Amino acid sequence: MRLSLPQAQALAQQALGKGQPRTALTLSEGLLAANPENGHAHFIRARALGQLTQYRTGQHAAARAYRTARTDVQRFEAAKLAAELAFADERLTASQLWLRRAVHYAPSEDVRRDYVTAFRNVRHRNPLSFNLRFSITPSDNVNNGANSPWNLIEGSPLVGALSPSAQAIPGIVAKTDMIGAYRIHQAEGVETRLTGRVLSNEVRLNNPVAGISGSDISSLRAQLGVAHVWAPGKDGYWRFELNGGRTWYGRAPYYDFAGVGISRVQKLGERLSLSLGTHFEEQNGRRVAGSRDASVWSAVAGLARGLTGGGSLRADLLYRDIDSDGVNRTSRQWSAQMSYAMGRSIGPAKISFTLGHSTLDYDEYWVITPVPGGRVDDSWFGGATASFAGWSYMGFVPELSLTAERSRSNISRFDVDLSAISLGIRSEF
Repeated sequence: MRLSLPQAQALAQQALGKGQPRTALTLSEGLLAANPENGHAHFIRARALGQLTQYRTGQHAAARAYRTARTDVQRFEAAKLAAELAFADERLTASQLWLRRAVHYAPSEDVRRDYVTAFRNVRHRNPLSFNLRFSITPSDNVNNGANSPWNLIEGSPLVGALSPSAQAIPGIVAKTDMIGAYRIHQAEGVETRLTGRVLSNEVRLNNPVAGISGSDISSLRAQLGVAHVWAPGKDGYWRFELNGGRTWYGRAPYYDFAGVGISRVQKLGERLSLSLGTHFEEQNGRRVAGSRDASVWSAVAGLARGLTGGGSLRADLLYRDIDSDGVNRTSRQWSAQMSYAMGRSIGPAKISFTLGHSTLDYDEYWVITPVPGGRVDDSWFGGATASFAGWSYMGFVPELSLTAERSRSNISRFDVDLSAISLGIRSEF
């Protein structure tokens, strides 16, 4: 029997509908021999392979259909099919990737919401999870430098001028935060995961500065750990953590660390929740890098409330205590922060605001000689972040943040003024 290409394509589609995948597969291969860029033929082949339970090969065919698609509707259908076949093959991470593509090309908002829900369901079943945040931040003070060339202690110029490297330096900070976890146990109300995190801050100076380079103030933190979540009821859960790792500063190992933490999230009402947590970390300093051993204890309390219209309000209080054998390391810090997220968009953006205050106290501090009364810093900080959900790609949303900080100290080296604008991306779901 001789068939034209349109006739063969129509017959292959009918064969799929009648549960004749082998016929459809044979016809699709003939169509692809005639035109390897026939996206519809790739799609038919993928569906036929799926009906034959050849899920891995079928997903590859669906991926080819996606790449050769000519319209957004065709891309949506191909991505949806690839996600289904990857899920059937128990390749859940691949299924999540294709669901993100399906979300991006969804033909309507209702369909988009359905596939966001499907993504979350697959993510819940997937033992492997990961999250990535990235930002580029131009700043007028990348080194947390002083706002004056003089170092005054209680108003007295005993020390004199600061080096250029100790003063505020403009530049750019590229921040990458990668978090991964793998579930090793799950039962009703309990879950245990292996965790990992890499946090990188790469600094580039706008202009050369004597005595310092961007790499000198760049940092990297890598950690591995285990986290256990226990939810004895529907009103909240406990989280227990053990972790350890290493930090690098200026490209050199700075200190190794090991920590333990416990936290509780408690639902207080329909829209109100309380979070409490504490963490202890032991740091083993690399003396060749100028670091010393330290014990760091922190505690945090937070209260969050959902508002009518989809907005939210949150207040956090943090205490941090550092005990160290190093000079100018032992300190105590209190921080308080308020955050407000608007429920409705302003134009294309959803906007959130933060405002906070911090006090940092060193009982003993040396600048050539001991500073009477130690060192005390008082800081105000705040910012605004605009999230552009309407400009998302595969569920990743661009964010624009403006931040500012003003610190005043009895040692003018730590009188710091900082402002920055940051462009980043985050996952919407």
